[in-house]
Amino acid sequence: MGDSPIKPGADNGKPAEAALHWLIALEDRPDDPAVATAFEAWLASSEDNVKAWSEARHVWNVLGKAHEASAAAGPGAIEPAAASAPRPRQPRRRGRAGYFAASVFGAATACVTLLFQHDINIWLNADYTTGVAQISEIRLEDGSVAYLGADSAIDVTFDAEARKVRLLAGEAYFEVEPDAGRPFRVDAGGVDTTVLGTAFDVRLMTEGTSVQVNHGRVAVTATAAADGLGAPLEAGDWVHVSRAGKVERGKDAADLAGGWRSGMLVVRDRSVAEVVEAIGRYYPGKIVLADAAIASQRITGVYNLNEPIGALTAVAAAHGARLRWISPWLAVVSSW
Repeated sequence: MGDSPIKPGADNGKPAEAALHWLIALEDRPDDPAVATAFEAWLASSEDNVKAWSEARHVWNVLGKAHEASAAAGPGAIEPAAASAPRPRQPRRRGRAGYFAASVFGAATACVTLLFQHDINIWLNADYTTGVAQISEIRLEDGSVAYLGADSAIDVTFDAEARKVRLLAGEAYFEVEPDAGRPFRVDAGGVDTTVLGTAFDVRLMTEGTSVQVNHGRVAVTATAAADGLGAPLEAGDWVHVSRAGKVERGKDAADLAGGWRSGMLVVRDRSVAEVVEAIGRYYPGKIVLADAAIASQRITGVYNLNEPIGALTAVAAAHGARLRWISPWLAVVSSW
């Protein structure tokens, strides 16, 4: 961790994650008065921090017991959650959370809430969902095909005038049947993609939304993008719209769109945070990226999604980061 005190996660606005980071920092440097002083200041700064710290210590203890029970297996022995075909309007608990809850033998709900802070309503309201490391091919009622990526969810609404899909989480690749009278529209986090007949990929991330075209032509709009998104996207074109409305456009080989369907993640000049998030959908646990400086770095590479641990290790190594296995279900990437 170096000679200077740190404030891991203290300024990210997420007390639960900050508490987890402080647990790691205090374990690494238990006799460092600077770290202790900084921690006490963070703890005293809000009641939310106090509550998060209490819950984090409980989670840490539970994880420690679970880790002892499975220590012989090691992190390389983690198996992905079993895949099952998605069913319309069939609510399902997210695979990652279910795997964790079973593994710690019914630990308190607060534990799951702390480490897996995702909106369960997404999974209850979705028409189709996938679990960790699961990819599904879904034939829609108009003949179009949606390939739903791992740990993803969509809501589908077709009527006589329009075909609408909401990407609620994760990633989906669409092969759209032409229908001049009924445009096909995908809404992903306020970014709308409208087509008549084409193939394209849409990814919804913490950082924002990306659209990439394999063939055909699509129009993309976003309410957050004050300056607009420019001309429609054609084969090979991609656009990324951040939560703040920043727009990036580029062009790659057209067949890279939806390339994850083959189990390989190909990225060019993307942020480490984006890549770790994509890998995380194939890892049956929680990956915490604890260092903002590393998260914002750019990366280019090819990663095997069928081996998420190896992929995560490669990403960390490329940026001199440290990868810690807190338990078989929790990994932390940081520079300290």
